[in-house]
Formats: sequence, structure tokens, C-alpha cells
Amino acid sequence: MPVLELTTLIPHRTPTEVLDFCLEGANFPKIFPERITPLGDVDLNDLRIEAGRQFRFRHWMFNFIPSNWTVVIREVGDVHFVDEMLKGPMRAFRHEHRVAVGEGGTLYTDRVTYSAIGGALSEAVLVNGYMRRIFAARHLNMLRLLA
Repeated sequence: MPVLELTTLIPHRTPTEVLDFCLEGANFPKIFPERITPLGDVDLNDLRIEAGRQFRFRHWMFNFIPSNWTVVIREVGDVHFVDEMLKGPMRAFRHEHRVAVGEGGTLYTDRVTYSAIGGALSEAVLVNGYMRRIFAARHLNMLRLLA
């Protein structure tokens, strides 16, 4: 399975501040570079990420292709949390969010392990580049919102 890992230094913020920002559901669509629509009874303004919590959303790929996701929060700790796709457009998707002390701020790391429907060919042709673009944009948005 492909693994994408990206780390960004967020200056002048503590690991606790960065993780708290990520754990607030209202910040999810602010970080994500494409449109996100909650599904069901999810209110992102009243969503705190907690272990065991499940929620559904529609991710508008390229801002016009609807893709429904059901995710569960597998773990939440002092320096990380992990979400995993239960149902959606991928064969498998696990996303680890980690924070650590960095020089002058906090190192924020996304580590995504995934498997695309269509296998290695689909990953090479479309998915790997898309994932790199999405997560690079997420990190720029984190910097913009927290720096």
C-alpha cells in the first residue's frame, strides 16, 4: 500500500494548540482544499474528534465529483489521532495526524496509508498525485490558519 507522509513546521504554536485545532470539527472544512459537506446528523460546528466517533461527509473531488465517506476515529492521544475510512472511494485509507515539538514551533505530520480501487495502476495514474496535491494544500492551509 502506498504511504504518503508530509511534515510542516507551524511556527510559534505548541503541539497542544495544533492538536486542539485539528480536533475541532469546525476546522476540518477550513483545512481541506476542496468542498466538504457533512451527511446525516453531523454538525461540524459541534463536533469534537473523539475515539470511536463515526461521521459521514461528502468530499467534492476536484470540487465537482461527489464522493461519500464514512470514517471512524480509531485513536486520540496527547500527540496524535488516527482516522480510518469505513466506507468510501478507496479500498483502504488510514490517516495519522501527529504533532511534536519543533524548533520555533510545532512539527505537524500527516501520514496516510491507502489502497485505491483499481490497484497499483489506478494509484500510479491518478490517486498518488491527487493525494500529494490534497495533503500539500492541507498543510498550506494549516500554516495560513495557525501562523
